[in-house]
Amino acid sequence: MITDADITKLKKTFVTKDDLKKELDRFATKDDLKKELDRFATKDDLKKELGRYATKDDLKESIADVRVEIGEVRDTVESTAAAVARIENALDGLSGAIQDLRTENGAGAVHLARHDRQIEALALATNIALPE
Repeated sequence: MITDADITKLKKTFVTKDDLKKELDRFATKDDLKKELDRFATKDDLKKELGRYATKDDLKESIADVRVEIGEVRDTVESTAAAVARIENALDGLSGAIQDLRTENGAGAVHLARHDRQIEALALATNIALPE
């Protein structure tokens, strides 16, 4: 049979259950690991956070809306350009008419000055005094 001396000798040779428990206290337990992991974001936390941002479909829809608006702006620019072209043509016609009037007024002024000189020459030749 085994004596108490044998048991003491065996305890010194082999590891006991108490020795293992003391050694395992140095390592993290399941609860310790859970407490550490609570600091990190969970899958649900990430989904909730990412829900605030636009998705691929949202961006595609926005791009489609922008393309429609760009098309509308192009149409507006084209119609504005056509209107500006019509205004330019009208202004060209008006500036031509203004130039014609200036030329005609210049010729009229020369004609009027010649008449003034002729009237003064006639008045002088006939001894008529012209009013001022």
